[in-house]
Amino acid sequence: MRRLCLVVCSLALMFTAYSTARAETIYMKSGSKIIGRIIEENEAEIKVEVDVEGKKAVITIKRTRIDRIDKATTFAERMAAAEDLLKQGQGPAAEDAFRDLVRTEPKHAGARHGLARALVANFKYEEAIKTLEHYLLLVQQGRDPQLMMYLAEQYLYARNFRDAKKTAKEAAALEPQDKDLQAAADDFVKRCDRVQSGREQLDERQTAQQAERAKLKELRATWDKEVGNNKEAELAGQMIADWTSEAQPRMLMHRYVEISVPNDALGTWQMGGPERDLQEKVSKCEIKVRVDETIWLGMYDHQKAVFVYGWYYQLRDRYSKCLPVIHVVSEVEERGRTVEKKLARGSWDGRRDSVTVDRYTKENRDPTRPVRAVVK
Repeated sequence: MRRLCLVVCSLALMFTAYSTARAETIYMKSGSKIIGRIIEENEAEIKVEVDVEGKKAVITIKRTRIDRIDKATTFAERMAAAEDLLKQGQGPAAEDAFRDLVRTEPKHAGARHGLARALVANFKYEEAIKTLEHYLLLVQQGRDPQLMMYLAEQYLYARNFRDAKKTAKEAAALEPQDKDLQAAADDFVKRCDRVQSGREQLDERQTAQQAERAKLKELRATWDKEVGNNKEAELAGQMIADWTSEAQPRMLMHRYVEISVPNDALGTWQMGGPERDLQEKVSKCEIKVRVDETIWLGMYDHQKAVFVYGWYYQLRDRYSKCLPVIHVVSEVEERGRTVEKKLARGSWDGRRDSVTVDRYTKENRDPTRPVRAVVK
């Protein structure tokens, strides 16, 4: 009888470990997702065991509501994947991954610590402190000292010196035989005193806004000089290329955008300033679009005009204080060298109060369509 009880208990422990360590992720068509263990399924529906505030519950989901189901992975594998995301600098994705882990195991110190580090990486300093404090509420005994030392550090950066020193001392008391931990906690308390007295200055943490400006500054420092005279021009050209490819994927061969803007506005933008501030000060914009001549000449003139009007008004919307000029060209071989052949030009005609397109290929005009100006 005793042996039978031991077997039953062992099986129960194995089942509990499996249910907490493995979980499927069910992605709903509504955009939400459910993490749990599928305990029963058929062609019409599935039953999933989920964790609700530390208790188990079973819910039934119709398959018509499900987008996809990710196969079960171990908790350790999910932890490793979340850590990899954090190491790769993918803060938002790492935060989502660690949140899922915390939902599965709210008392897991590694998951809590990982979520806090992801939140700090995403500049959510107060939320990082709250998630670690929540761990302290859930776990009264056997707390993780490394997590508590990390919480103490967050308190220090928040200038909460009393809780910083208290938490570090509590962390050291958890493992009194660990000399490295005792030394680290002692040094930390002394550092808190130095910072509080003004003898040591903490490095100021970046805000999300400051980090975004630094990221933009790095992004705008370099650009492809073959497609524009600065990064903003390159981005404008990419917008034109993307729009064109939706209708004629193989027509646009190359583009070059040149914009004129005051140096002070350009400098502010290059340092991470708002892009709209720069765009509103652009005084001149020209784009040269090199196309596949065979495809271009294969279209009727009114079809070509649609492209020119589209390019013009997209740039006009982006740069509201200038009147863009569109040059459509192709490349041909003449006497052993490559030269540009002008195919069309689009610009604003103030007298007609409309966009005009020059150099129509009259031999390819659709005879069933009248020629008329396009009014702004």
